[in-house]
Amino acid sequence: MNKYIATLALAGMAALPNVSAQKIADNESLKALRTELSDVNELMKNGIMTEEVSGLDYFTGYSYRTLYDWDQYFESIIQLYMGWPATYMKNGVQIFLDNQREDGFIVRSVPGNEFHDNEHVKPFLAQIALLVYDEYGDKELILKPENMRRLKKYLDYWLVDMDSNGNGLSEWMSAPHTGMDNQLERAGLWLERVSEGVDLNSYLVRECRAFARLAELSGDKELAAEYRKKADELAERIRTMMWDDEDGFFYDLKVDPEGPMDHYNKIARVNMYKQKGNMIPVRSISSFTPLFAEVATPQQADRMIKEYLFNPNEFWTPAPMAALAKSEPWYSTILLPNDVGCSWRANVWIPTNYMVYHGLRNYGKDQLASIVAHYTQKIVKEAGNREYYNSETGEGCGLDPFWGWSLLGHFMEWEDSIPQDVTKIDK
Repeated sequence: MNKYIATLALAGMAALPNVSAQKIADNESLKALRTELSDVNELMKNGIMTEEVSGLDYFTGYSYRTLYDWDQYFESIIQLYMGWPATYMKNGVQIFLDNQREDGFIVRSVPGNEFHDNEHVKPFLAQIALLVYDEYGDKELILKPENMRRLKKYLDYWLVDMDSNGNGLSEWMSAPHTGMDNQLERAGLWLERVSEGVDLNSYLVRECRAFARLAELSGDKELAAEYRKKADELAERIRTMMWDDEDGFFYDLKVDPEGPMDHYNKIARVNMYKQKGNMIPVRSISSFTPLFAEVATPQQADRMIKEYLFNPNEFWTPAPMAALAKSEPWYSTILLPNDVGCSWRANVWIPTNYMVYHGLRNYGKDQLASIVAHYTQKIVKEAGNREYYNSETGEGCGLDPFWGWSLLGHFMEWEDSIPQDVTKIDK
């Protein structure tokens, strides 16, 4: 065991208790926690908005009203844990589906804007719909044939239209498209479409599996089998094509294998790349998504965890975990020249910590997962409800107050006390 992990594991985190199966929302300890978080519940009410065209109410963490794609997934879990009805979750999915073009494309934010209008919604819609069914028993979304047709078309747009080189891996349009706005070195600027993302393709594995379950629930076993096969084939491509055995790390790939790296250097002069064939050798927290999607082999997961995750020279920063490895030359807690959007060059973002936490649980690393849950909740408790956090000091950054996905931090130690896993696709 890596010495950094060995030191942390001495914290002696308890094993998960044997709790009988029940709906997560009905858990008595969760109900008690909600009472303690009554002020957070009140804060969240600021996020209830009404979409002008449809008249549907939805939830967003942003005071400027924008409904974002992957935010909706994490915010749905928060609403579930807070005891809210499924209404805003369902409406969020419905609003995206109602904004679909005939070819399957859906803009990644509602309302759209000049920057988002050419970027397809991130693949989380089927996962949200499945969460609504699993935790609320509500099949309304998937019993509408039109919605299943739309979900299939949006997923196919990712799998076919967003695979321009035909190698079976889908592509981001830009770093902002990834949601990690200024990780420009691995995904480029607006519309440059230079990166096949490890994170994107891992999300797609989960989304195909979620859609397969929805298809089964809607009575279409043949469609379910088709998308399970797509998920399995994509998972194998990630394991074999995106894994660098020399470094022991998953890397994004260049869309054009022969493409130069000069493009990236123009964005960040601090970047000094070593060439690794068609790989983009940037160590981002996004590369742990194969653990969240249960794509990595046990051996691959072990190397990622032992050599990088809990290493203070990589991702285990004073306030863990950084969005970029500390060993990267552009690791910075502040925006660099030519950066866009929010800062993912260092800094702690609760949803990525959350995915890492569940990735560790997926691979039986329960003690290490408990450590992640503890430190993530500690950051939120001490710095408050903020958009993100300084990875060196733990100081809150960005929107203040923030009632979006960061609120997951309040629930992580509780979540660590139960055997159920709300993020599991196949239950």
